[in-house]
Amino acid sequence: MDPRDFSAAKLVLVVDDDPDFCLVMSQLLRLCGFRVAIAANGVEALALLPKHPVSVMMTDLFMPRMDGIELLRNVRKRGAPSPAIIAVTGDLHAGRETTAAAAGLLGAHAVLIKPFNKHQLLQAIEVATAAAAGTLPTDSPLVAG
Repeated sequence: MDPRDFSAAKLVLVVDDDPDFCLVMSQLLRLCGFRVAIAANGVEALALLPKHPVSVMMTDLFMPRMDGIELLRNVRKRGAPSPAIIAVTGDLHAGRETTAAAAGLLGAHAVLIKPFNKHQLLQAIEVATAAAAGTLPTDSPLVAG
């Protein structure tokens, strides 16, 4: 899969409290042809969403101030068109299926479990974008990582 086939000018919002993760994701996504915005938590993400045409939002589920779970609830309540959503977690205590099910109920179209690779990231973006556009069923999100 060539990322240029579906990345043209798409803005990806990376929401994570880990600055190193944000830096790596920013560099990787830019190399794949995406534009990137960064938010350190859900509060910052909610402030950015109405101001920028975000195509894909990748959010960590567990962060200080406003976590990804609360962010997903708020995005869903906004009523405005929402971006394709990828939930990201490094916490495997709940288990893959439980994490995916919870994220799916809150509106995530895909789930990435850290660590994940470039192929899994691009696959999650492609699946989440298609699911958000209504061209894929969204009853069970893609889980990768």
